Amino acid sequence: MSARPSSLTSTRPVRIVVAVAMIAVQLVLTASVGAFVCGVGSARDVDDHTPAGSADRRSVVGGFVGRAVAAAETVAMARPGLDLGMAVLDTGTGESSGSASATPMYAASLTKLVVVVDIVERRRAEQLPVADSDVALIERALGLSDDVAMNELWTRFDGQGAVSRVSERLGLTETQPPQDASYWGEMVTSAADVVRIYAHVSKLPEPDRQLILGALASAPGVAADGFSQDFGLLAIGAADAPVVKQGWMCCFEQTAYLHSAGFVGPDHRFVVALLSRQPYEASWATSRDGLTAVASAVGSALSLADNDTMQLDPRGQLH
Repeated sequence: MSARPSSLTSTRPVRIVVAVAMIAVQLVLTASVGAFVCGVGSARDVDDHTPAGSADRRSVVGGFVGRAVAAAETVAMARPGLDLGMAVLDTGTGESSGSASATPMYAASLTKLVVVVDIVERRRAEQLPVADSDVALIERALGLSDDVAMNELWTRFDGQGAVSRVSERLGLTETQPPQDASYWGEMVTSAADVVRIYAHVSKLPEPDRQLILGALASAPGVAADGFSQDFGLLAIGAADAPVVKQGWMCCFEQTAYLHSAGFVGPDHRFVVALLSRQPYEASWATSRDGLTAVASAVGSALSLADNDTMQLDPRGQLH
């Protein structure tokens, strides 16, 4: 498909499908995937960002998370044009780390996650009416990454306002609604914000959490639009299959966006968000290979936690 503003065939809100990952802490789910994205616009200047390798790291020296970030940085720097924003959280120790984790990027179907979080929370807190047919739309939007279902949710449940509400509630620093409310994929977010959203979902009341995680876990290996999603975190071959939502979109200012984010590692202990910008002139296969190489480096570093018994003491030191 061609990107906005050229020959998009869907009605507004724009057809945009991305994939994003979520799972409750200690929940073991089967692998899931996301969806295809095309059509970005000018929500904000997302090209003014902190370069990969910038000093936003918050890891404990020698921890698995810090090693994973360092390994990913090394691989990304060897890939010409791969502009990576990443964040990693160890749910067992609380250790976190990132590289250009505050870099704003177009969210595409990561917006779906935000809207669904807002819907389930308003249903619980405000008795927002959510019919069975709406639940079916949620399941399709998250599982199949059905952009048509998302279009309806965005319109029916004030998607533009949902982004602002969730961003405020969760203290997200980079997540902003699209300037053009017709194009929900132009929401902007960052790897650090994506990890915060996942952590929040893991703490939702059981019915809400299971609705979201169940939809993600049921996602097929191929998105609703037929795009193969065996790249990034889904391609690292871990013993505990990653629970991941993928995302890709193009081609504003000749830039392709390819994302892979979810729960990985032993017992799905780690939350990883890999958001990337890559030159559009490269093929999707080349872009996928690049992000898969990064994800493989992350997976190898985190797999060492399989026999780990280390915990953080009150001073933040591993022992």
